[in-house]
Amino acid sequence: MRTAARRLTGIVGIWTVLSIALAAQVLSTVSGVVTTRVDGLPLPGAMITLVGSDLSATTDSEGKYKLEIPPAFVRAGRIQVKVDALGLPAKLFDVDLKPDVPAVLDIALSLGFEEQVTVGSRAAGAEAQKAVPVDIITQEQIASSGYAETTQVIQALAPSFNFPRPTISDGTDTVRPATLRGLGPDQVLVLVNGKRRHQSALVHLNGGSIGRGSTGVDLNAIPVSAIERIEVLRDGAAAQYGSDAIAGVINIVLKGGVARPSVTSKFGLSTGSFIGNSCSPSGQNCMAGKKIDFSDGGLFDAGGSWGLALGKGSLTISSEYRRHNRTNRASFDPRDQIVAGDAGTTAVAEPNHRWGDPDTRDFMTLLNASVPLNAKQTRFLYAFGGYSRREANSAGFYRRALDVRNWPQIYPLGFLPEIQPTVVDVSGSVGVRGAWNRWAYDVSGGYGHNSFDFTIGNTLNVSLGPTVPPNKTVFDAGALALGQAVANADLSRGFKLGGLSGPLNVAFGAEIRREQYAISEGEPDSYRNGGVPNRAGGIAAIGSQVFPGFRPSNAVDASRHSTAGYVDVEGDFLSWLRLGLAGRGEHYSDFGNTFDGKLTVRVQPVRRFVARAALSTGFRAPSLGQSYFSSTATNFVNLGQGLVPVESLTLPVSSPAALVLGAQPLKPENSTHASAGLVLTPVPGLDFTVDYYHIAIDDRIVLSGNFTGARITALLAPFGANSARFFTNAIDTRTTGVDATAAYRVALGSGGDVRLHASYNNTRTKIVGGVTTPAQLAGFDQVLFDRIERRRIECAQPRDNVRLGADWRRSKWGANVNNARYGEICSVVTVNPADDQTFSAKWLTDAELSYRITGGLTLAAGGQNLFNVFPDRNITVNSFNGIQTFPGLSPFGMNGRTVYGRISWKM
Repeated sequence: MRTAARRLTGIVGIWTVLSIALAAQVLSTVSGVVTTRVDGLPLPGAMITLVGSDLSATTDSEGKYKLEIPPAFVRAGRIQVKVDALGLPAKLFDVDLKPDVPAVLDIALSLGFEEQVTVGSRAAGAEAQKAVPVDIITQEQIASSGYAETTQVIQALAPSFNFPRPTISDGTDTVRPATLRGLGPDQVLVLVNGKRRHQSALVHLNGGSIGRGSTGVDLNAIPVSAIERIEVLRDGAAAQYGSDAIAGVINIVLKGGVARPSVTSKFGLSTGSFIGNSCSPSGQNCMAGKKIDFSDGGLFDAGGSWGLALGKGSLTISSEYRRHNRTNRASFDPRDQIVAGDAGTTAVAEPNHRWGDPDTRDFMTLLNASVPLNAKQTRFLYAFGGYSRREANSAGFYRRALDVRNWPQIYPLGFLPEIQPTVVDVSGSVGVRGAWNRWAYDVSGGYGHNSFDFTIGNTLNVSLGPTVPPNKTVFDAGALALGQAVANADLSRGFKLGGLSGPLNVAFGAEIRREQYAISEGEPDSYRNGGVPNRAGGIAAIGSQVFPGFRPSNAVDASRHSTAGYVDVEGDFLSWLRLGLAGRGEHYSDFGNTFDGKLTVRVQPVRRFVARAALSTGFRAPSLGQSYFSSTATNFVNLGQGLVPVESLTLPVSSPAALVLGAQPLKPENSTHASAGLVLTPVPGLDFTVDYYHIAIDDRIVLSGNFTGARITALLAPFGANSARFFTNAIDTRTTGVDATAAYRVALGSGGDVRLHASYNNTRTKIVGGVTTPAQLAGFDQVLFDRIERRRIECAQPRDNVRLGADWRRSKWGANVNNARYGEICSVVTVNPADDQTFSAKWLTDAELSYRITGGLTLAAGGQNLFNVFPDRNITVNSFNGIQTFPGLSPFGMNGRTVYGRISWKM
């Protein structure tokens, strides 16, 4: 008893001392109200977090909060808090604390269209006065979408953006093309932190994808974990930013500032079923009408970011690893496999083709730093850049065992050749920005490099014979590389002029850019003729099958440079009238000069109504890939005397062979972009925009078809070729459309907060006038630009798209539902009108439910395409013997349902 009493007395004493010590700590408090900036409505459910800790508070139904802060977290009388509300951009605030004085911080968060953006205007503080439409995808929307690829995130939320999932399309399986407003992948400019991003080295050549003959930016080389927000300018902007900005601009804003480490991991699986498409002649193993279950496309993605203090500045490090396994929606191969008459009875595993996504493995990392250069923090040194590496595995067409392109001694059951590329992307930019004597300046330089190495596996070169060695099953087929160096200098200042309602912002600047493009030859066995006849005694297929290597004659190392200068003026000329005028001149070393201008008008007669319009000219310089890409393939064509080898060339326009065919030096595409729209806020919390646009493009660059025949053979005889194709400014197009967006926030009191959003895009592109055909190719206009290519431009992308969504948050719970309607598309398989097919519009539903366990740990589960929707099936003539079940141009692919889990942890 005495021992117990002594212990109890000791515990009471310790507790008393601790209580006195804790009481001596004076907790600082920060309290206030969180509202929207425009309408002053309270924001219940907003989270206020003390940066660098797990301490947080949530606003009540009236938007009020109170955050208590122990002294240990206060540094030099100052703290930093982060405010995050549903559907709105997060903000950081510095708060000064005084002893024994509660701090009051009332916060007005901006709506999406008000967010400080870096595209569309160079006037500081003009974000709420835009005369052109800019969509903002916030960090919260990015996370809750559940998508692991940057391009998929944009597609899920922006209906004017298209990102199909082509298959059996060579390198395009690995670096997929994306488009804006139905134009080409190379007609949208991509910026990172407001600086021009370099393009991919890959030229899309295969007919199975949109954007044939184009090059574009590989947005998926930018990790989702590094992105603060995405800005999509839906308006022509070449006069402001230069080449490529015909359809608009996509700006990726990277995370920055001091922030706690955060880690997010996603894991998912495609699961569901579809109906088979084909039968063998014997009827055995028939898949037609049969339900085929699938469980593939496994996804694992882990990424994170950490904002470290760097002196008085910061360094944010973001890294991500993503592994996405292949999917396959191919049906049964109904043909004979090993010997004639054995269809459906062999040991060949079915499906023997792969029709779906490739295997991909990505590693990506990005840095974003900013450091003040003076005590007043009016000058900053900034730098950002990164590295990414993608390894992929995609397939071609199956080579059956009985095919003369196979040696059964090597592949007794036939083989599925694989393209196994490695894509490396490196970039870096450094600059100084600041203010001097009321001028804002930004001087920067950057370099980006992209390489695409082709390894061809599980294949063979028939002409090397039936034994290994000398034959091989893996070949180095060569590589593509593109580099871009850019230097910019920008100055801007607001001037107060008599008679104007506000300051007149004047900006001007200059840019120097150098681009380099190279093709490296493959190993000799990937392209050479080994001299061995095929198994039937005929001429053997030459080179690594599915993708023959680049030859020494294809190797190139070309470059060009350009210089540009611009002037941009914008201001409120009357209290209700804002005008902007921009002009830009550029000189390119390969094709000369271009000058473009832009006029914007914004009228706001009342606070809740804005009318806006813009008129601009633009251009797109031909890419170096379009000017200098070349390849050689040996095809076998029946010219009336059996199969004979045909050397098919893809020619640079400046090559002697192309000149013989009448090819002309490529010139820039020229455009005129007109738009007009309205911005309405009819009631507090409801925002609505609608915009009409018309885009006229002349001298659009396309890749011709293959020219063959006796006339062509005679012209190409000195070059040892029978067939050729090249790039040409052959067509003019006109694109018209409408964009509409709406957003509404509903406060449910104790039921939480709901944000509703909807958007719509309708786009139609038509080819106008005749096809420009060289005199040497008179009568070949249907080869230069055939009916397949006309349909690819006019109807192979969705005519209209809809996005409908709802985001809900209550305390620790969150949920979102997004519905997407993808409009109808057309087939681009044959030139025969009888084979035309239209694929109807489809609705897809994504949903996610999340729960925040602690201040830093969140668990989420969701599904994409929850109802397992597939595109319409290919009719038999368009399905390659019934094997290719669904169209490769489908804007949402053919994977069916995907379920996933997500874990996020802010340490």
